[in-house]
Amino acid sequence: MAAPAVDVETTAVALWEAAKEGNTAEARRLLDAGAPVEWKNAASSVATALVAAAQRGHKDTVGLLLDWGADLEAKNMGGFTALIVAAAGGHSGTVELLLDRGADLEAKAEGGFTALIMAVMRGHSDTVGLLLDRGADPEAKDRRGFTALIMAAWRGHSGTVELLLDRGADLEAKAEGGFTALIMAVMRGHSDTVGLLLDRGADPEAKDRDGSTSLMKAAAGGHSGTVGLLLDRGADPEAKDRDGLTSLAMAAAGGHSGTVELLLDRGGDLEAKAAVCRARATSAQD
Repeated sequence: MAAPAVDVETTAVALWEAAKEGNTAEARRLLDAGAPVEWKNAASSVATALVAAAQRGHKDTVGLLLDWGADLEAKNMGGFTALIVAAAGGHSGTVELLLDRGADLEAKAEGGFTALIMAVMRGHSDTVGLLLDRGADPEAKDRRGFTALIMAAWRGHSGTVELLLDRGADLEAKAEGGFTALIMAVMRGHSDTVGLLLDRGADPEAKDRDGSTSLMKAAAGGHSGTVGLLLDRGADPEAKDRDGLTSLAMAAAGGHSGTVELLLDRGGDLEAKAAVCRARATSAQD
């Protein structure tokens, strides 16, 4: 009696689900039964079974699929490879396996995200260290020009910032808009990260494309604690952007009264002080 015909679509779906759940035994059974290892699930980002297993850190299942010839560089709809999704999830064991099997360390997803940048974004410092040990480029940039260090600063992951600096990351690299790691940390109000970057030599007078310094960004955002920290580290309260605005003027324009008072106490420029006083007088008359 002839063996029943294999329903390829059914076995493909079953293999994908087994890979997603990390059911290595079931995945092996399905592969033996003829399930296609490269089938992509249109209902889930067009990911292969390998990408699905890697995303969840199922190292044994990933190994099995690779043994059966799964494509290391297959991408899902967002352009993410198995290595990138494993790094994003902080699955260091799976990352190491994929690298041992020859995965492209510098592959980029849509948006320009490398495995390193994704690990940094999610705050997985152990995975970041592993990727750096294996030769990941800390100066690779995503589509916005973010390096791993700029991403770490933007997210406020101080431990990862320190690790990247210890490994030689460029402290003054700039993203689109001229944003340095320090400026990004300031804009998000991550005072601990700001302090660390200043300790490591970040330039508080570096300017973005509009001529704004870190102090101006902190003032514009009303981040009084960060303003005080920057002033303590020597930031210039008299510096002006391309439109001639100072930190005090920016704080006043944003209605950040606490930051305005701090800057006034710490020596904001006379012209801006006068403007603030005129605004207060007008408000009182109203």
